[in-house]
Amino acid sequence: MNESWEGFAQRMQRLNPLFELGRGMDVGELKPHIQTILMQVLLLIFYRELNDDDNRRKSDIKYMVEESIKHMKLLADDKQIERITSGLLYQGKEEYSKPFEALYYDEIRQSWETQVFRYVTMDELYTNLEMGGQIVYKLTDVAQEMIFMSREMAEEFSITIEQLYSMQLIKNGNFRKATRNLDHLISRVNRLMANEFSFQKEMTNNPKILLMEAEMQRADNRIEIEKQFEEEKNHFRTISSMIEKTKRRNEEDDSLQKELILLQEKIGHTRQLHDRFAKLVIQNISYEMKLKVENPSLFWENSLVSFREHFYENWVLIEGVQSFTAIERILSPLFSPKNDFILPLDWIWGEQEFNEIQTNEVEVEDEVEENTTRKRVTDWNSVISAWSYVFQYLQTYKEFSLTNLAELPQEVQNLWFEESETIDLWMMFDKKPLKVQVLHRKEETLSDEREILLYKLMQEYPQFQVFEGSKLYTEFDHLAEPFQWNRMKITPFKICVEEGK
Repeated sequence: MNESWEGFAQRMQRLNPLFELGRGMDVGELKPHIQTILMQVLLLIFYRELNDDDNRRKSDIKYMVEESIKHMKLLADDKQIERITSGLLYQGKEEYSKPFEALYYDEIRQSWETQVFRYVTMDELYTNLEMGGQIVYKLTDVAQEMIFMSREMAEEFSITIEQLYSMQLIKNGNFRKATRNLDHLISRVNRLMANEFSFQKEMTNNPKILLMEAEMQRADNRIEIEKQFEEEKNHFRTISSMIEKTKRRNEEDDSLQKELILLQEKIGHTRQLHDRFAKLVIQNISYEMKLKVENPSLFWENSLVSFREHFYENWVLIEGVQSFTAIERILSPLFSPKNDFILPLDWIWGEQEFNEIQTNEVEVEDEVEENTTRKRVTDWNSVISAWSYVFQYLQTYKEFSLTNLAELPQEVQNLWFEESETIDLWMMFDKKPLKVQVLHRKEETLSDEREILLYKLMQEYPQFQVFEGSKLYTEFDHLAEPFQWNRMKITPFKICVEEGK
């Protein structure tokens, strides 16, 4: 038989559940998106199962479907949501609760066979029908296989998630599968260690890489990183404890003891690798801090725009000038600088602290008059409302200029003048690139106002959480004229987004 047929039936049995996901559902305009929605719901169930969260009943799954559709900026009515939910649990009508079926060709028997499968099944550990409870669902091996197929391509799971999954497998008695999963974890730790060694070498040879590699801004988060490593060490201790308890309960089962010993050895090896990785990361952070303290001049920021590079070398020398008037326009600001725009007086006035006006009311005897000082407070609701349009645009087009904002309805433009902070933040983005790392931090730990803005945007608009891990930077167009908008002259740069790797 041709080698292309080898294992063909097994391949198709792995792929069929993916091909059949959402197939045949009558969901109207959502049909092109049905597989994406259902895959997200399966991932939500998977993570809840990992974290021992029993909110996996049909009503919970229905809510997951609804939230996933909203997050993907799609619209659905109650009937469509109900149909999608039911279509994940069973095939056909609810009273029959039929499993799904798909044909595959068996190369050995040389015949067509029927594969029967489900995506979810009852989780007996959490379901208590005798007490009148509802069915709590968990993923079947088929659905887990789909998720891990995608993981192998995306390499998306963190060390903590891999540990939780191993714990779940051990809890369910799947010791061989837990051993295989540790191979994934070992592979991931090895890759991360290789990246750290590479970064350590580059940092030694060229300390300025700390400016170019925005994603390596870890010194400020050292405490959080150490806590994360400690949490991962605790997970390893828990896994070892679970294995020991299982060994004691099954002392007479020799075959099981062999599996557990193999698993225990694998855990020991993984734990040693993880400890070496944690030590290497902390060493790199310490070295990074040392470089910044001992060599501050290496990290002084250069201006984003210089006359020599951007105007003379990149423009005048290359393209030349058409007339002396052009040269005059270029040079005159250097010798007679003129500020074409002054912020409105009420904005500047609003930044001041002031005393309340004292009235000439009759003083009540024995009552002490106090002068209270009020400080202007930024209305962040107004700021994030204005900036939400910017990040919606960035989500779609990956870059944004204020010229784009001028094309929006007037009521949207007006939002930009309710708070001076809104415009100030635009100017703040014209600094060094910003690696977005705010989602899992506390607001009080954020010092950069751009990070505070992003944190508040993500809390108010969850769809902007996709920017976590991406890089925001500005591009300057030296040929463009300054942009005139509502009596303001604004530098012609645009904010761009680069998705995280």
